[in-house]
Amino acid sequence: MSEFLKAQYDFSDYQIEQLKFFGKTFFSEFSKLLIMGFIFRHQIGVYFFAVTIMLLLRICTGGLHCRKYISCFLLTFSYMFLSLVVLPMVPVNKVFQLILLFICMLANYYVGPVTSAVHGALTDNLVKRVRIQAFFVIFIYLTLSYIVPENPYIVAGFWVIILHTTQLVAARIIKKGDPYERKICENH
Repeated sequence: MSEFLKAQYDFSDYQIEQLKFFGKTFFSEFSKLLIMGFIFRHQIGVYFFAVTIMLLLRICTGGLHCRKYISCFLLTFSYMFLSLVVLPMVPVNKVFQLILLFICMLANYYVGPVTSAVHGALTDNLVKRVRIQAFFVIFIYLTLSYIVPENPYIVAGFWVIILHTTQLVAARIIKKGDPYERKICENH
């Protein structure tokens, strides 16, 4: 395939490596989502809602990164299991939820972004933009939480935001405050 891309489309070795990385990443992430979708099939709507909230925040601010598929899967599965099954059993009154979401909004703005080792350095403008995006996502969620009566979707999204913020802070602490993350979860 590499030789075909080089000959037919004049791709450089670097471009081919980028395509390989994209393909590997896409199939890795897609397979995790499918496996967890099967596991949480009895709550599939809530699962997809939680994944959407997680992705909106994760794309903006990043967080912990694992080098191996199984570690990443187990971390993501734990995150989803806690958000969908365990933590929703913990009653949190509406006012306290709103206060925690406000704290998360500020924490994501000031702590994020935390990028992976393969991500290039972020410009100051991009850092500002992704911080504002995360702030906005949580602000919209906070507003929805205030307006919409409590239901499984709102509860799961609340816990996703709490866990996302927790892992974001953990990633920043592990990095000792460095602006860009390197080798989190497994160092080889």
